[in-house]
Amino acid sequence: MRRLALVTSIALILVAQGGRAPWGLLANVAAQGPGSAMQDMKKMHEQMMAEMKAGDAKLDALVSDMNAAADNAKVNAVAAVVTELVRQHKAMHEHMGQMHQHMMGGRGMMMKE
Repeated sequence: MRRLALVTSIALILVAQGGRAPWGLLANVAAQGPGSAMQDMKKMHEQMMAEMKAGDAKLDALVSDMNAAADNAKVNAVAAVVTELVRQHKAMHEHMGQMHQHMMGGRGMMMKE
């Protein structure tokens, strides 16, 4: 039980940072011993960091396009940046809701707005 609490705490922190927890791997970590659990946690962390970097790269490209745009293209570029920010924010909330539901064994409420 302590291992599951540790795993879910770490996953919650990572998700709150903008990442996304791979649930299959999270379940495997909770079921395994400390040695292999640490390896799986490292994999999960690396995967989440890669996803966060990809999201940041997409935002960087959109912001670069926005800064280079002029006139009406600037408005469209700003809209693209805002749309991507909203998509990433909603994805983070969805993943946090899934984690909450997973931790509560299906009894928890999904976080939705």
